[in-house]
Amino acid sequence: MKTENGEMLFEKTECGVPYKIHTQTIEREAKDWQDVLDHVSEMFDDADEFVTLTLGEARHNIRYVQAARKMRGDQIIVQLGIEDDKYTRLVEKLCGEEECVEIFWEFYSSSNVSDLDKYKPVKF
Repeated sequence: MKTENGEMLFEKTECGVPYKIHTQTIEREAKDWQDVLDHVSEMFDDADEFVTLTLGEARHNIRYVQAARKMRGDQIIVQLGIEDDKYTRLVEKLCGEEECVEIFWEFYSSSNVSDLDKYKPVKF
């Protein structure tokens, strides 16, 4: 559903495992942090790759973090799936590889992401 200001709202995502990793080639339960880090690192080297980490329990209303390399340049687009009562909305920001890894680590270890005010709504 598209809102008046151009934001897209998506149905809430269900995740039946503690951590799910999703890329171009796989969608399965993440084994551990190293498994997640390996897939994030692979995404850095492949302009066509993305990686999504989804939590079974969204304790801070953040259901997932996803990232992909920006079409031009060396920046990474990081998006968060923020849940409310009925929908999930996407917010995003640009960052470098090191910050991207830090975002995924914080989300993996605490289900939180710092500095949410630096993320802007994704508009379609």
